[in-house]
Amino acid sequence: MTKDALIKSDIYGRWLNLCAGDGRFNTTLLRRAQTVVATDVDPGALQKLYRLTPDELKQKLEIIACNIVEPLPFHRDEFDGIFCTGTLHLFPTTVFNNILGELGRILKADGRMIIDFATDIRRIRPDGSLYTVHGEPLYTLDEALDFLKDCFNSYAANFQTDTVAPEAVHVRGETYLFSCNYILIQAKKK
Repeated sequence: MTKDALIKSDIYGRWLNLCAGDGRFNTTLLRRAQTVVATDVDPGALQKLYRLTPDELKQKLEIIACNIVEPLPFHRDEFDGIFCTGTLHLFPTTVFNNILGELGRILKADGRMIIDFATDIRRIRPDGSLYTVHGEPLYTLDEALDFLKDCFNSYAANFQTDTVAPEAVHVRGETYLFSCNYILIQAKKK
């Protein structure tokens, strides 16, 4: 659903790929936008993203290491669009609101955001025990929808929900099955 939104959305100009990680959707975004600024807190992930970017698209890509819980190193009204996947559900509501405020600051009027937000996360180890991430809020679908609709009340926003079927994940020598519901937010700044 997220990739579909990228393909079907009106994408033009300068876009921010916030918390891009290794850039799972970055090439799709680069093929549509004139410029993409990929950010992440991990410079190593950004270097990997750059290496994996097709050569013909590298001139359209900028990479900047930054922490999204701090003021972002961008000017007011700098971006035509902002894309973020797989990250913002990790923050409690107060931190999320601060991040959204920064995104609103750097997004142009009529600019677009495409964000996904995981809910009802389950990580189950092979022995049946739960794998947990310390400090993760663990939003339910209903509470996240209510919260996000309130956060985006000053935007023209559309909310879609879907489910991620269990998939095997391997992290730091651990293996677990990951599944969740998620919310895809497509918002336009008024």
